[in-house]
Amino acid sequence: MKTLYAQVEKGKVTLQEKELPSPGRGEVLLKAEYSTMSPGTEWALMNGFIVPLPTSIGYSMAATVIEVGEGVTELAVGDPVVTTGEHAQYLVMDAVNCTPAPKGIDMEQAAFFNLGHTGMYALRRANLQLGEPAVVMGQGFVGAITAQVARAAGALPVIVTDLDEGRLDIARKMGVHYAINPRTSPDALEKVVAGLKRGGVPVIFEATGSRQPLEQAFELIAERGRVVMISQVHGEDMPHYDDNLMQKGASLIGTYVNSKPFALRRADLKIQGAWPPVMDSHLARYTNTDVWTCDEDIRTFLDLIYYGSIDIHPLISHHFKYTQMTEAYDLVWKQDPSLIGGVICWKED
Repeated sequence: MKTLYAQVEKGKVTLQEKELPSPGRGEVLLKAEYSTMSPGTEWALMNGFIVPLPTSIGYSMAATVIEVGEGVTELAVGDPVVTTGEHAQYLVMDAVNCTPAPKGIDMEQAAFFNLGHTGMYALRRANLQLGEPAVVMGQGFVGAITAQVARAAGALPVIVTDLDEGRLDIARKMGVHYAINPRTSPDALEKVVAGLKRGGVPVIFEATGSRQPLEQAFELIAERGRVVMISQVHGEDMPHYDDNLMQKGASLIGTYVNSKPFALRRADLKIQGAWPPVMDSHLARYTNTDVWTCDEDIRTFLDLIYYGSIDIHPLISHHFKYTQMTEAYDLVWKQDPSLIGGVICWKED
């Protein structure tokens, strides 16, 4: 069968057509519903900084299974899933790379799972405790999601900063306790932190796309606090951390999401009618909460949406039909600040 897919050359994305094979062993055929845009990562992709060009683009898709290959047992035709697939009408994906979504979930929100579980990983790495104040620097999509999952986890208060008043207005609507613009109120964050009367703030997430805010984070972090780096930056020097970090016994934590396993399967010994126990041929999903894989965090993020604990509709700034792919990525290429959450609809109706 043929499928349309998005291809990127230097600075431009266009729709192309290609042949798609039938799903092989362990694979599924998916029909796309929504896919989402990642302005930072995909700007780097459009520049050829990540892989050589031309290449496909996109890595966050909500879709429906329409065919399963041999050996697939955990997915069935009609199942809603999310996957790190390219922007395309139809995709053949390894079933292991597809995370089931709750039936009835808002698939438009679910399509943002990839940026969403990036915020989830930052939360896990911070080991945020119920009642701890938290600061999130930067209110792009990942920073905004980090603030929301911190709020859901019991951070009190949730304090966010950004240079864009529109993004701060969205943060306020989504329930953060303080939304501060360092450009217009340069001393406001320090005053709020001082008002907590804790000698600093225990958890600070940096999601600005710049390294300079880390300098302030190091100054405001409490003893044995945790500064969590979410954004990736190229070409900027790291701020000084000797006095402001090391002497407080504070930690600087990286959260590159691919530094944890995507999924784990367990092999178990079982008694099968005779002694000694033998290895079960079925590898079961590992679900114990001592290890949070990408797959388990994605499931948690989807549950947060499904059960109404978070609503990310306020972050969806742009809607596009798949036929508008070129116009959509013109905004990425121009680094348009109005693009927070861009969603692409693949449904014909």
